[in-house]
Amino acid sequence: MFRSALFATALFAATGAYAADLGVKKPSPMAPAPSASCKETKGLPVDAFGFATGSDVADLNAWGIAIDNTYVAGGRGGRAYGYTGTLQISGSFFPCFELGPYVFYNIAGYKPYGGVERQGTVLGGGVEMKYKFLGRATHGVGLTLAVSPNVGRYNGFSIYGGNDAVFANSYRVLLDGELVKGKLFGALNLEMFQAAYSNTLPGFRNLSQFNVRGALTSPITDSIYFGAEASFQVAKTGMWMDGRFRATAAYIGPTFLWAINDKFTLNGTWAYQVYGNDKSGPNKQLGTAVFPLHQVRAKLSYAF
Repeated sequence: MFRSALFATALFAATGAYAADLGVKKPSPMAPAPSASCKETKGLPVDAFGFATGSDVADLNAWGIAIDNTYVAGGRGGRAYGYTGTLQISGSFFPCFELGPYVFYNIAGYKPYGGVERQGTVLGGGVEMKYKFLGRATHGVGLTLAVSPNVGRYNGFSIYGGNDAVFANSYRVLLDGELVKGKLFGALNLEMFQAAYSNTLPGFRNLSQFNVRGALTSPITDSIYFGAEASFQVAKTGMWMDGRFRATAAYIGPTFLWAINDKFTLNGTWAYQVYGNDKSGPNKQLGTAVFPLHQVRAKLSYAF
């Protein structure tokens, strides 16, 4: 069960909150967007909050590309790890709307103490669609809805019956605001992830996860942001969190973003699990049978 849960967590990382946000916006002042509903007088990088995401979308006719790397590690009862690499192109054809097709590769593994290591991989792709309903400049708070359907081909852990098709989706509500003018920004994300398998054992066919993320960030210079993030995450069977309880976990960690120049940005974050609870109950050893002890992200973006 652990290896199936670890793979699901790594898949969520690949296709949801962590890897499907491009960050075309730059930290320097920018012109207002064409639509008053999402107008901003100053662009805030969506990646400035770490795993959490800001509400800004790409400006009309602005495009970019990003390479996003996510690594997870640590669990109960053995050695667990997972890596996801995502390549995404994203931009805007319409005001307030951002479209971002992407491809991803995931590898995850688990070796129980004294046991045999099992490993699985996924190669897939999808498209992220974001629409900004409210802009901070007009409404005092930014509000964006994001959806990211995707599909992949899985090969690995015997518990899944060998080769398997994986279908996933994410629904996210992204809010942010300027808490202290020019000095402190905050973000709140509500995230729902789903994963379904076309050919696997009953009880593992549908998985879902709900996360609440909060983050603060501050511009140290015109090009460097530092901050912190906290999250609470819940996993269950069933596509709509309507099945059996799998696990809960809480994370905290630092975040940074560096605008290298007008084209390149680099951001990263490390989230450490400070509380974990799964079906076996609370344990002094953190890293549950679903959620890893460490979650790390590094992402390089280029704006056309």
